[in-house]
Amino acid sequence: MLAATDLLGCYPALITPMREEEGELKIDFFHFYKMIEAVLDARCSGIVIAGTTGQSSTLSLEEHIELVARGADYARGHARRLGRSVQVIGSAGSNSTRESIFMMAEILKRAKVDAFLHVTGYYNNPPQEGLLKHYRTVADYAGESDTAVILYNVPGRTKSNIEAATCIKLARHPAIIAVKEASGDLEQVQAILDGTDRATFTVVSGEDHLVADIIRRGGTGVISASANRWPAEFQSLTELALGGEHDKAEALQKALLPCVEAVFCVKNPIPLAHMFNTGVRSPLVTIDEMTPENQEKAVATINAALAIRRFPHVVPVTSMVG
Repeated sequence: MLAATDLLGCYPALITPMREEEGELKIDFFHFYKMIEAVLDARCSGIVIAGTTGQSSTLSLEEHIELVARGADYARGHARRLGRSVQVIGSAGSNSTRESIFMMAEILKRAKVDAFLHVTGYYNNPPQEGLLKHYRTVADYAGESDTAVILYNVPGRTKSNIEAATCIKLARHPAIIAVKEASGDLEQVQAILDGTDRATFTVVSGEDHLVADIIRRGGTGVISASANRWPAEFQSLTELALGGEHDKAEALQKALLPCVEAVFCVKNPIPLAHMFNTGVRSPLVTIDEMTPENQEKAVATINAALAIRRFPHVVPVTSMVG
């Protein structure tokens, strides 16, 4: 089972490339594997498959399970070719506890997954007691299956916030090793860090513009959408911050802000789909389908980020996502 102390560095929340086939958008596994190769070549610690950035909300249940299983197998194979290991985190979040456990079970029948990322209950927006019950239930199953659970708090998407007191209670479960904190509330992040034990529980940033700050406070990494396009930069950012080189980390974080702005200039993952020339499923739309005014603003923001050629304090790599 993955431990909290193992969760260090950058974990790109991979996009799910789509290609049109017979009038439908289908998963483009060829380019998905290329994405995996690129972020591992850039030394990222691990990957997250079928999360929000991976269009999980538009995938069928079978597609979701297949994507995580095939991605996990391919990532381990490529990591072996590089002479290294990789941590694979699969999304299995749902607003239904039964469905979450079903996804975990089916994925684990097909592949080894080190941890599962579980988002809070969207739409039904359960109270804190419901979140406690849900997460303890999925964590019980994870523990029996020799895998771990990472809580995913993103109230901007779900309208459901894991309060600090609830997170601290959940951190006592042996299979719950971390929270991906995307509330943007640094006081909440600090309260979680103050109330939990780093030996058994950690915080990873879910906000790409707060990575250096959260690690300085005691966090250990980031699950990042922006790292799809800038994997070496975000891996270097986490390494600098974890190594105590906070001035350099802050300088790199500042230099990356236009990139983060580009990735989130329209609802994620629309800008990344534009950068990688891939499709998004309805009700998402491509930038080309937006009004001319919105399209112009988004493209200008994206092009400004892509025009940046050098970032401070980045360890160079021979293979980059392009």
